[in-house]
Amino acid sequence: MARLSNPSGFLHRFINFAHSQPDQCAIRNLDQTDADFSYRQLLEHACRRKGALQALELGVGERVALALPNGVEFIACYMALLGSGAVPVILNYRLTPHEMAKVIEAATPTLVITLAELAQLHAGAFGDGDIRHCLLLDVAQDAAALPGNAVALHSMVSQPAPLEPPAGNPLASIQYTYRGLGRPLGVPHRYHDLTLSSDGLHEHFVPQGPGSVHLVTLPLYAIFGLSVMLVFPLSVGATLLMTDTLLNRDLAQVLAEHQVSFACLVPDVIRYFNLRLAKRKGPPPTLHPQLMLYSGGSHLPADEGQKLGELLGCRPVLQGYGLTESMPMLVQSSVAAVSRGAMGAPIRNVQLRVVDSHGEDVRCGQIGELLIRGPMVIEGYDREPEVSARFIRDGWLHTGDLVWRDEAGQLFFYCQRLRISKIKAQMIDFTEIENVARLHPHVVDARAYVVPDHKEVNVLHLSLRCRQPLNQSELTALLGQHLSGFKLPRVFEFLMLKESAHAS
Repeated sequence: MARLSNPSGFLHRFINFAHSQPDQCAIRNLDQTDADFSYRQLLEHACRRKGALQALELGVGERVALALPNGVEFIACYMALLGSGAVPVILNYRLTPHEMAKVIEAATPTLVITLAELAQLHAGAFGDGDIRHCLLLDVAQDAAALPGNAVALHSMVSQPAPLEPPAGNPLASIQYTYRGLGRPLGVPHRYHDLTLSSDGLHEHFVPQGPGSVHLVTLPLYAIFGLSVMLVFPLSVGATLLMTDTLLNRDLAQVLAEHQVSFACLVPDVIRYFNLRLAKRKGPPPTLHPQLMLYSGGSHLPADEGQKLGELLGCRPVLQGYGLTESMPMLVQSSVAAVSRGAMGAPIRNVQLRVVDSHGEDVRCGQIGELLIRGPMVIEGYDREPEVSARFIRDGWLHTGDLVWRDEAGQLFFYCQRLRISKIKAQMIDFTEIENVARLHPHVVDARAYVVPDHKEVNVLHLSLRCRQPLNQSELTALLGQHLSGFKLPRVFEFLMLKESAHAS
């Protein structure tokens, strides 16, 4: 597989910017005053976090779970881990204790970096005997509820350590996804491959660099957020504009006031702002003349992307496509013609095929499964040889997505054939939901599926065969105890012996 002709990875580039343009703004936080970080300050912060890791005697190749929200600490700790030779295991910090325990069991980290509130919530998983330390970056209000291996950063004695970029192409992240098997699967990505994906995307964008402002709207724990909202801007010297309160703000005003040049939004957020902006009075403020708006995470209907552009007075929203297993690898171009409704065309070094059920390539316009290959596609799932053999054959990742291609080479999404789907741009595994439903003693069997509504938004349904009448609120409480909110069904069907009841 092709690798970077330039061996400089994104951490190399970040450190160079920190030395050559130290006062350039790296991070601006809209939710806090006087919370900006220059490239020099961010580098110094990462060096302090690396010093703390050394004080805990972190070894090269050790797996370290990072369970943090978006922010400076996530970015500094992530870079400190890469600079320490550790393997960052990036966790969705919003998981329920049931979900987190499954991921920790699969990941087997020796160290967890998190906040006190999360350590208390996941004390069972983070206090596992194989985890030496649970490093807390803030102060706990109730120390008694913490896992026994908790270590508070403020109580440690450590010195900053120089941040050195990794040599070669080591693992740069392990993240978790689902493939319809009912359990989380580890997806390992390598350092230069992350940079290669970022470079490939940039070739399709209006050029970005120092002075560019990127609005961070995606969770950094997801590969889409990590690669597009962290690796990409920090490797070109851009500014990350961060906020957890975007939905409470005037999007047009934020884009204009900070002259944002690049932003990614998931489809649900685009629909939300389309409704908000339609009620906005007065002309839209002056935006950056080359503002690029992109959508990812799940399929965006072309009308929604067109509408947001019209309401803001800028170009329509463009789309991209990728998987946790592949990083972003299809993208609509901001500098060339695009096909309306397409997911885009492949970036540099990506190969793709669209095949029928026999593995034969189909003609343009015909629907088939998308197969992808390239250096940003994983070689296999983490410690899952059987699963890897099932989905990755002869170097080709079988995505499970059914697509078609036009004469210009643009790809269009049709549907997903695996027992997975997206709700609010988040992955759901039908088997996982069904397994939890079967924990109820009255449930004999369960079947989860999605039905798009009139706006093409997926609605999760759950059909259950029960041996006795079952109260819907009781089942909802059971599901909510184990599963994240976006995995909870909105429509239930109860089937009992020779009678049935329906509730929604």
